[in-house]
Amino acid sequence: MLPRQLFKAFFNLLFICLLLLNSSCTKSNFYEKKFLIYGTILEFKFFQTPKKIADEAMSNVIAQLNELNSIFHPWQDSLIEEFNNNPNATICDEQQIQMIKKAFHYEKLTHGYFNPAIGALIKEWGFHADEITKKTPDYSLIEKIVNSRPSLNQLNLKKGCFEKINHYLQIDLGGIIKGHALDLAKAEYQKLNIKNVLTNFGGNIYAHGNPKNRFWEVAIQDPFDQTKILAKLKLPPGSAIGTSGNYEKYFINEGIRYSHLINPKNGNAFSNHSSATVFISPQDEVGLKSDVFSKPFYFSDDLKKTQLDMNFDYFFVTDLNHNIYITKSMLEKIEWLFEEGKYFVQGI
Repeated sequence: MLPRQLFKAFFNLLFICLLLLNSSCTKSNFYEKKFLIYGTILEFKFFQTPKKIADEAMSNVIAQLNELNSIFHPWQDSLIEEFNNNPNATICDEQQIQMIKKAFHYEKLTHGYFNPAIGALIKEWGFHADEITKKTPDYSLIEKIVNSRPSLNQLNLKKGCFEKINHYLQIDLGGIIKGHALDLAKAEYQKLNIKNVLTNFGGNIYAHGNPKNRFWEVAIQDPFDQTKILAKLKLPPGSAIGTSGNYEKYFINEGIRYSHLINPKNGNAFSNHSSATVFISPQDEVGLKSDVFSKPFYFSDDLKKTQLDMNFDYFFVTDLNHNIYITKSMLEKIEWLFEEGKYFVQGI
């Protein structure tokens, strides 16, 4: 990560989620640590947890993430990188197969707006690199990739191994790993009987427990100014939030901002929305859903239709004209903190 980006990541972290309601982060009953993982800040905030137990949980989570990185990193040396670049390669490991099957489940659930098979599109936009190339791609190639309709459904399971039937298909699980990491953390907390901890992985946040019988309080960044807070809300035990936005990894070309979030439907790195935030109530794979479910709303041209298709109520989006579109269910949970007149809030 570049120094400027690293500074930005740490600065942004201050405004995502550091607060226990009415409590100070400096009090001795908190134990907090941050790690730089895959160029993103992973933060743990424990409340009244023995340091030895907290360290064990963090060590176990990071070890699992490192293992996933060795398997699924899309452009560095990994098993998936080899699969993506070798048309004759296969995936035979049962752990990898199960992870891909899980990703395909969410591809179907989001009607293809979350699509881990579009690694070729992400690569052509220059986001499969440690430094962004900052130039637009060959649109004729983008069109060819989109027209091939890449999908994990184009993986053929033969004799216990996946092989691809679309040479444009390249797997990129970047849109699921942060959420999956939260679920790994949740499992560690349960295994080690840890009662209260907040986990934040690049804006995907999981609330475990309720310190002093109070909810964790989290802040959501203003997508147009990451030094300011757009809103805050309280997270019940076992819940999570996630945000997709155009302000983390992006480049600007001829006045247009292009984000690492690529629309699988048209291959474009541009959206009319600047951010989309979802709240996930306590349930299985709560972290993973916090990562995946924001994508359909970020890309959607018809939020009401997407809401009905997803059968999902807890979200809001901000667009490029400073409008906020929010469901009634989400509006009841949120407290706005933006300057008067900066945004116009509309119900969905």
